[in-house]
Amino acid sequence: MSTSFQSHDRLPRLHQPDQPPDLPAWMLDPPPARRTAGSRVAAALLALPGAAALRRRWWVWQGRRRLYQRFPNTMKVIGFLLCFAVSLGLVMAVWVLLARLST
Repeated sequence: MSTSFQSHDRLPRLHQPDQPPDLPAWMLDPPPARRTAGSRVAAALLALPGAAALRRRWWVWQGRRRLYQRFPNTMKVIGFLLCFAVSLGLVMAVWVLLARLST
């Protein structure tokens, strides 16, 4: 019972640590990334005085926990009440408009 998986020429060749890899030289030692215009502008802006402190404050601001994350059920109740108030206001506005048009 010989299958194609049992033949030795079909088995995947595993990399042995004592053998060099079969990768081309440009993959083993890639060239450095090119500096784009955006990276040059960002480097110039980050070199300004106070940019490091501003960046740290921005990271703190982005890492904060929002109210809807800290109090999910409370925010759901507030959202429900807010949607109810908005929809009630829209229904009343349509009712007032239709009452004025009919007179």
